[in-house]
Amino acid sequence: GMRQRAMLAIALSCEPDLLIADEPTTALDVTIQAGILDELRALKDAFDTTILLITHNLAVVAETCDWVNVMYAGEIVERAPTSVLFENPSHPYTQGLIASTPRVDDPDAALKPIPGSVPDGVGEQPACKFAKRCPEAKPACYEDPPTFRSVGTDHEVACLRRGTEAERL
Repeated sequence: GMRQRAMLAIALSCEPDLLIADEPTTALDVTIQAGILDELRALKDAFDTTILLITHNLAVVAETCDWVNVMYAGEIVERAPTSVLFENPSHPYTQGLIASTPRVDDPDAALKPIPGSVPDGVGEQPACKFAKRCPEAKPACYEDPPTFRSVGTDHEVACLRRGTEAERL
């Protein structure tokens, strides 16, 4: 925790417009994690700094972020305001991430892992990198690269099965 605090102090000493925080709470206990997140919020306000938070922890995202970009295999697959994304996840990967996360409000709920494995990036890849693991994949998902489509106000998803053009599949 002290190392993270020291790094924050160093990073903010030049009053940046953007602070990139890559996994700032990894390997910290919950109390220290909460302290680091509180400090990030306070520093954001004090320095009027935008924080780009990179994390695998959906609870941290839900508690801390205004906007979310969900990435799979190095590509953004969904982007939306945080509350919108958690209330209405649209990309099958985002849905799988949320379904595979333990819930504090229902600790006995069964976790639903995402089937398959992350692509290794070697060899021929389908147009949609998630297609091999996607429960909704169709032949077009292997051939046509997904582009962002609107699924609501300020909510976009890179999936051929979602958005206004999805009816053609």
